[in-house]
Amino acid sequence: LMLIFGVALQTALFTSYPFNYLQPDVVLIFVVWMALKRSFSEGGILTLIGAYIAELHSSCPQGFFLITYMVVFLTLKGMIRYFVIPKMSSLVILTLFASIYWKLIGVAVLALMGLAQNQWRHTAALLFPGAVMAGILSIWVYRLLDRFDWMTFKNEKAKQRLEDELQLEGEGL
Repeated sequence: LMLIFGVALQTALFTSYPFNYLQPDVVLIFVVWMALKRSFSEGGILTLIGAYIAELHSSCPQGFFLITYMVVFLTLKGMIRYFVIPKMSSLVILTLFASIYWKLIGVAVLALMGLAQNQWRHTAALLFPGAVMAGILSIWVYRLLDRFDWMTFKNEKAKQRLEDELQLEGEGL
């Protein structure tokens, strides 16, 4: 529901001329979070659902967002096996690079479809402003998602704390 609300805000607020250059990608931020904080199956299914929601709100060729978001998800899932993301600032920088990577993957997919003739200039013009806006928005979205994970016990520390409380109650303390 949070993703649907974010996509609705994104598509409603950033439609006019000066704001469309500053449009962040809420679904991409969601995909990065799912790749880093969820299991492979849960994150993959939620990524597919998020990509489908993004496809419903766009006029891109069918399957475009499914391909690009899954490539980003699978790349990040493979990458976290070798790299550690210790702090929020590292997560924001990763989001900046994921945004650039996602747009380049999008142009590559369009080129494979034979539809990228006029897309190169548009992508080059919006590559870095879009990445910066994704990085800025990700600061607040990641805090919101972290709080949501804490309340729903998806966070490892929250799970451990709940288990410790249950063990103490079982001992009669």
